[in-house]
Amino acid sequence: MGSNEFPWRPLGMLLVDDGLLSEAELERALEQQERTGRLLGEILVARDCVTGTELAKALARQHGVELRAVAVAEPNAAPVRAEPRDESDGWRPLGQVLVDQGFLTDAALELALAEQRRDPDRRLGEVLVEGGYLSGTALAVALAEQHGVELGTGETLETELETAITPIEPGLPSYQVLAHEQATSPLYVSPNFLEAADFACDYVDRKQPAALEIQRLHTGARETVWTYSQERADEVSATSKSLIETYGFDPARWNAKL
Repeated sequence: MGSNEFPWRPLGMLLVDDGLLSEAELERALEQQERTGRLLGEILVARDCVTGTELAKALARQHGVELRAVAVAEPNAAPVRAEPRDESDGWRPLGQVLVDQGFLTDAALELALAEQRRDPDRRLGEVLVEGGYLSGTALAVALAEQHGVELGTGETLETELETAITPIEPGLPSYQVLAHEQATSPLYVSPNFLEAADFACDYVDRKQPAALEIQRLHTGARETVWTYSQERADEVSATSKSLIETYGFDPARWNAKL
């Protein structure tokens, strides 16, 4: 799935709710994301809206893992490097990033996902860290990479951060992935929006459904926070192809490096 089809606005609002950026900053970043197709985290770090560490800590917290500064850092610890990537590879689910970076094997990932399916109230990061599959720092590095930011090595971050598992507070919303608006049985349920989005994007790539959506459930109310339509995706793809055939490039992406 291309980065333009990922549900960036709800992700951005998570960062706004955490006080990491203003709604105006988010709107400007979303406009650039839509225009260039670059990943939102990559844009936010490049624009100095957030640091790579702030982004990674906020993302890890959504996965049930709190990264806290230790009382005394190593005196010779190297500074954390956080740079936007030169090129975006498009959206990749967290599990794929963890395997690609060598943090997990395919077998270990399948075990963790199976454990999470047995207890859908637990988040994937929580399962991975609490089960000893990987450290909280490795999770943060992978999450930053997933969102287009090179955060630095796990060895460097271990000297500055410690990990704590944060249980889900009662009364928080849950997110359901549904094949279409009238579906009664969700394909996936998670207390973490990012995990629901990961599942939805991966499902679109694998199954190519006619339509898909993510609904937010809270105190009995439902709200659709993301929708996907194959018909709309085909229209966008056809338009882009036509522009390339006409101009030799896609004018809508001409400013991709700006």
